[in-house]
Amino acid sequence: MSCDANDERQLGLICDQVQLCMLPALKNDLDAVQLLPAQFEDFHSLLRQELPRLYDLLQQNEEILSNASNQKLRAQLVLLLCELTASPTIYRLSAEAEYLLQNANQLLRRLSPICQSGEESHIFSYYEQKLHKDSWKRQLGAIHGFVSYLEYYCANDKKMSIKMLTFSLAVALNVRECHQSDYKQLGVRIFSRMLSHSHAADIQQLNVQGVIYENLFRDAYTMDSEDVTISVWNCLCQCLDHFTDLDSFTWNQCDDMLERLIHNVSLSSNAQLSICLLQFITQLGYYFALNRSEVRDALANDFSHSHHMAACRNVCSSLNVSTNYRWAKGILQMLVLESEKLLQGPDVCIQMLNAMQRCYLVHIVPIPLPALNTHLREFLTKFVAVLLECLVVHNKAKPILQLTQQFIDIFIYQLNSSPAGHLKYFATALSGLQQVIVK
Repeated sequence: MSCDANDERQLGLICDQVQLCMLPALKNDLDAVQLLPAQFEDFHSLLRQELPRLYDLLQQNEEILSNASNQKLRAQLVLLLCELTASPTIYRLSAEAEYLLQNANQLLRRLSPICQSGEESHIFSYYEQKLHKDSWKRQLGAIHGFVSYLEYYCANDKKMSIKMLTFSLAVALNVRECHQSDYKQLGVRIFSRMLSHSHAADIQQLNVQGVIYENLFRDAYTMDSEDVTISVWNCLCQCLDHFTDLDSFTWNQCDDMLERLIHNVSLSSNAQLSICLLQFITQLGYYFALNRSEVRDALANDFSHSHHMAACRNVCSSLNVSTNYRWAKGILQMLVLESEKLLQGPDVCIQMLNAMQRCYLVHIVPIPLPALNTHLREFLTKFVAVLLECLVVHNKAKPILQLTQQFIDIFIYQLNSSPAGHLKYFATALSGLQQVIVK
């Protein structure tokens, strides 16, 4: 038998083995049946038997894998490996077969430098066929594999083509129509990858950011898990970066987001979720700042070191963002309502105080006291009372005592930096209170 004939035979064996290891299509749409991990046990048994054979074939025929003419084989391998390594999935191999997934990841990394436009064309055609609006719900491996492939495709900061961008948008929108939260979340992952790995000009020309924003914002009332909430709001913030006509002087998407976030914080009974949402409220408070990165870095520091607190206070007090004037009253009211959560466990209290401090520094400290007027007086009266109750409830635990003192220091700094005399007595009272609470 000639070498060419043998190579053809081996190539056929490898291709057949690849197809054998791919997840078969479901018989029914995924949202029409209840899928359980136990239903994939036969598939797992097949993988444990057939994947080692595939890896052996590839090792014995490395020259076939690297042959320039075998683009379709490399494309099929990438499709399989992305399907296998996608996570989290209901069909993923169990922990005892982790070595098979490690081999898959290694092989995927080996393929990366030799896969070019020819392989990408085969892969795109496959996903285009499998992920059609009317068929994707039966293609469990393809939809999860596609999300994994986008991570592979965008490695080394590679940018999506317009063709890939528009296709990804269509897939993500279709997936987000599924009522199951896992698939809605897959859509968010696709959105995020598009926004971070496409050319800004392409995104803005096609108004991709507007389509994504409307799709996600529509569901932003939902109180999901902390991880889901973070991914959705991170993606909405990514959209903001691509709206070219925003400014802080007029109502815009940033205001819509703040309104929704404040509403969600007020409704949330979950303290961890509230802390998460507070961080996004803080982030939006300096979105239009010219020194945004400086503010972000200052807020990230450890305030237990007094010089970090002082530096952050100075940076935040110089902020001049019109958005904050519109939301000062709402922020103060929200902080008072959320202060009840400070009376929960000490760990929650510490995290909440940290989040509240940063929110207050960004949204309230920069605003001149005359503009805050009676809102600040009412806030201080109610909020400081809860801080004192919090110290009693938590037996003056050292971290909570320190955070309380820091908060009072922020109030005193703010009150003393303004000529508004009618609030000066608050500064004097708070200074006296500092002496009392340390005893």
